[in-house]
Amino acid sequence: MLLDNALVARIKAEIIRFTNVEVERFLFSHLDKTFYAFAFDTHAEYAELNLCFNTESDFQRCLAYYQSGEWAASYQSPEAIQELKFNTGDWAYQCVSTLYVLSEDELQTIYERLSEDDFSEREGIVRQIRSIFAQSLLQFTQTEVYRTIPKTDDFMAFSIDHDQDVSDILSPSVLL
Repeated sequence: MLLDNALVARIKAEIIRFTNVEVERFLFSHLDKTFYAFAFDTHAEYAELNLCFNTESDFQRCLAYYQSGEWAASYQSPEAIQELKFNTGDWAYQCVSTLYVLSEDELQTIYERLSEDDFSEREGIVRQIRSIFAQSLLQFTQTEVYRTIPKTDDFMAFSIDHDQDVSDILSPSVLL
């Protein structure tokens, strides 16, 4: 049992409205910043969407910290540096705003309707929510608010779920 079309349409509209309002608000309070990335950091199982940004100078500061600390040896390879660069958990502007696209009650009702013996139905709904987030990000990239984000030449927008590795989202087919 997947989410019905009316609910999916409502969720997408809510995500676009929320993202436009919150990104505009964030940008207004950070007029002097230029960003190399914007992310939907999600936890689809709980219908959670977090908006995240980072700047190159904030990344360089974070990288210097990791490369000079106890785990310095772990942050020397190009792969490890790339992983750090796109790990929203290490960004200066992580979770600048959060939206739960379904209430706790709505989510509970949806999950209670599923068979207790077949976890694949729940996984299907989580995949559908993940897909809704990715589609909504793509739709957001077509908005005027997105166009106003001060971007580096190599700017990337992406959607990543809490259980995905950064390497999963860095393939050219996933990046926007």
